[in-house]
Amino acid sequence: MRVVVIGDVSWNGNYHLGDEAMTEVAIAELRRRGVQVTLVAGDPGISAPFYDVDAVPRFGYRTIYRREPKIRHLEAILAGARGEGEIPAEAVRAVDAVRAADAVVIAGGGNLNSSGMHHIFERLTLKRLAEHFGIPLYVSSQTVGPHLLPEDRELVGEIASYARAFGARERTTAALMREIVGDAGNVVHTLDDAILLEPSRSPEEARELLGLSERYVVGSFTYHAWSTGLSREEYYRKLAVMLDQIVAEQDVDVVLLPHMGKLGDTEDLGQDGDRFGHERIAAYTASGRVRSFDIISARDLLAVTAGAVFTLSTRYHPVVFGAAVGTPAIGIVTSYYSAVRMRGALANLGMESFAIPYEAWTPLFGSRALAALRNDGEKIRAGVRAVGLAQREYQSSWWDGIVADIRDGGSAVREDLPTAPELSWADARDEELLAVTRVAQEGTNLYRLNASFTEQDHASRIGRLEKQLADTREEFARLQAQYGELRHRMRPPGAALRDRVRLKLRGLRGK
Repeated sequence: MRVVVIGDVSWNGNYHLGDEAMTEVAIAELRRRGVQVTLVAGDPGISAPFYDVDAVPRFGYRTIYRREPKIRHLEAILAGARGEGEIPAEAVRAVDAVRAADAVVIAGGGNLNSSGMHHIFERLTLKRLAEHFGIPLYVSSQTVGPHLLPEDRELVGEIASYARAFGARERTTAALMREIVGDAGNVVHTLDDAILLEPSRSPEEARELLGLSERYVVGSFTYHAWSTGLSREEYYRKLAVMLDQIVAEQDVDVVLLPHMGKLGDTEDLGQDGDRFGHERIAAYTASGRVRSFDIISARDLLAVTAGAVFTLSTRYHPVVFGAAVGTPAIGIVTSYYSAVRMRGALANLGMESFAIPYEAWTPLFGSRALAALRNDGEKIRAGVRAVGLAQREYQSSWWDGIVADIRDGGSAVREDLPTAPELSWADARDEELLAVTRVAQEGTNLYRLNASFTEQDHASRIGRLEKQLADTREEFARLQAQYGELRHRMRPPGAALRDRVRLKLRGLRGK
């Protein structure tokens, strides 16, 4: 039995650690169950030997920038598959792979949202080809939205409606997809597949290989600052202060490991890469205990994570890797999109309050989260370990169901991931502070979107930004209302009566 798998791998020769990890797991889980895999990859010459699979190139949407040409390209591919014309040259191998397959799996990576429209068209093409050739489609480990234009919402709905099973890796995606496709029963709140990844070696071996101390924290930060409202250097300086605080309060070293780059390339420090950003962050620190490393594979990173006290990241997947090996995680949230994914991943662990908006990391507020890990670290670690173990079992059963369904020997999983027990450290006052910072965060997004909107003149870009701007305004208003409600609830008893008396006395004095 052969299955075609698409993931967001080997784009421009880059290794995007989290996306690669999800695809690696999809390949491994299918192989473990006796399935052969053909991978649709950005660069088959890189991915085929790396994963030891047959690989074919993607359909060619990434270099087509406008929607109308993408639609024409899709129509040409489908017409060629039906024998009604020539298949565009770049798509021939992928079409032939689907023609020879027993099923198609859309792995995690290349999230389905309007900011990455080419991902939607790649996956829509696979859906329509699978439907044409009469083979089933399965979707795993997906985030959808939150930015989704009406026309893209329709396309994503088409993919999900045909899928035998659609795995949403956080609750917001599950809710959105059920809203889009209705009560079909094929949308399931699952996990990110990377939770099933196996470390390459023991934590002790990883520590010795990199020359690490016994107490260290793994950090991973985006190289860009676009959603923070700061310049890059301001962003790097603020992260440096944060890391020096962690070193002082936790007595740990900080190990900076990139999330995206070229494996084995120790020379390229171009500014559009995590390694460059990490070098700048380390240069701004004063503790002397922050070190920047070259990018390593996902399985190597997992081994390093297993020995860490905790992880701290603006990236999404360190949270998932922590769950895989029982290591607590703090997520630094820098945008609404980041919040959907980061809070969703941590909520799966019962640690949603450890997703902290970037604006909230003041010395006082950051110290509260760090104190929880310092004082209750073993309890939290034990909780993460127990939840992670149960979640790995659940996600393994998800793949059991997919393969059984392909073979007609069973059916795909339909039950959502069980809710994890809460390991929160936040109290009512923290809830108020988080509401304040979320308002600030959405204000930053609103400012950025307004600036982008005035600078763009392309019709499709303007339409996309208008919708995103409206969504952000709506979220901003919702958070302001939440903050107002929290302030009202936090008022001490008798405050309303005292306010009325004060206003009455003020009125009397005015007379």
